[in-house]
Amino acid sequence: VVIVYVAGAYKAIFDYLAKQFEKQYGIPVEVVPGGSFGLAAEIAHGTPVDDFVPVAYIQAVELEGPNNPGWAIAFISDQMAIVYSKYTMKNPYWNQLYSNYTMAMKTNETKYWYNFFYLLTTKFSLGISNPNSDPEGLYAYLILKMAGYLYANHSFDYFIRLANENNVIHSAPTTADFVAPLKAGELDFVFSYKSYAISQGLKYLQLPPWLSFGYYPNETKWYSFFFYKITVNGQTLKIYGNPVYLYITIPKNAPNEQLAIEFLEFVIDHVSELAMFGVTPITHPVLFYQAKSDVPQQILQLLNEGVLTYGGNFSAV
Repeated sequence: VVIVYVAGAYKAIFDYLAKQFEKQYGIPVEVVPGGSFGLAAEIAHGTPVDDFVPVAYIQAVELEGPNNPGWAIAFISDQMAIVYSKYTMKNPYWNQLYSNYTMAMKTNETKYWYNFFYLLTTKFSLGISNPNSDPEGLYAYLILKMAGYLYANHSFDYFIRLANENNVIHSAPTTADFVAPLKAGELDFVFSYKSYAISQGLKYLQLPPWLSFGYYPNETKWYSFFFYKITVNGQTLKIYGNPVYLYITIPKNAPNEQLAIEFLEFVIDHVSELAMFGVTPITHPVLFYQAKSDVPQQILQLLNEGVLTYGGNFSAV
């Protein structure tokens, strides 16, 4: 059996890949979802995992501690969205929120964006996963900081403070925990990835490029202007904004390295099919590594054959 630890929002994608892999090779795959930072901490403590599929790899890799392999492959990009269900539209403030949102998207005028974020953080219940265990929570707080900076007189914490004062934030270890309450109408919104909404059959409000952490090369520098502090394994890390990529790697203590490589190659081969989940496949997935000697020979071969492209070391991410 291949054990795959995967960022919770991508469980549907990996259930699909696992089924295809088993059909083709007769080898079962166990998909274990969770928050990327939390899963990395488990790997650091020696939990045996064949493939690790985190978001925000540049941070998650360091958190694997002694089992950090020193390399990873970015194979899809995604973006943040504000996800909701049909029940959200029954909130008495929905029409006001939605009309401000449409005007904001159309005109980009500060007053509409301010009204939208003001209503969002005072009149609706928000699912935000714990940023210490899950990058989606981290991205959510970065979006609220950006909105404060852009639409509330450069006040980074303005909307976060409003949300806390109005007690609207519901926390969970990973956004996978929010699917049921969202579908049952117990939560109004969840900050998650666009693909999460699509794979779960939920509605979502698209965010403009400068707030979405999508793969927009012109926005990368802007994203990195913002940071949020998280605490993992007792250490505090200052995490700067960067685009949402999903990575795959093989921890040092993988029990079945050969099978882990086969599954990784299978994922790379099938990357173009994943567009149906609302993600953007990277045509030639990007290999990042600290030292070439850390990378398994079969993976380097994919690089030499042009299946993968080289992205530099992690600081380039």
